[in-house]
Amino acid sequence: MLPPFRTALVKASSRQIPSLTHPQLRQYSSKPPSPTGAFYKTFTRPVAKCALLAVFVYQLVYFGWAKLEAEDIKEERQAEIVRLEAQVRGLEAARIAAAAKASTPGAGSGEEGETVGTGKGEGSKPTGGSWWPWK
Repeated sequence: MLPPFRTALVKASSRQIPSLTHPQLRQYSSKPPSPTGAFYKTFTRPVAKCALLAVFVYQLVYFGWAKLEAEDIKEERQAEIVRLEAQVRGLEAARIAAAAKASTPGAGSGEEGETVGTGKGEGSKPTGGSWWPWK
């Protein structure tokens, strides 16, 4: 006859599973680990983390520096544009004043006054077909 079911469960639960109660380290060789291997096993992850963090911080600082440098260059160029526009306005005002002075009666020969404001260059000299008076 078969043993009762209850006793089979008791016997199975009374056995201890060795991996849960006493974890055993497997050692495949009887030699102790080398000092070099122990050093790398101990310090590889922290050194890698520090190196990765250093690269990240470097890239962050480099990006910030490049952005500031670009803003500085942009401001310098904008200031130069403003300065050149002011210079162009001053030269344009001087050209208009010279044209008005030359077109007044009795200021000179009427020939020069007619050609100054026509866009064909200054005075009566040929400019080579350029629309701009300074070319």
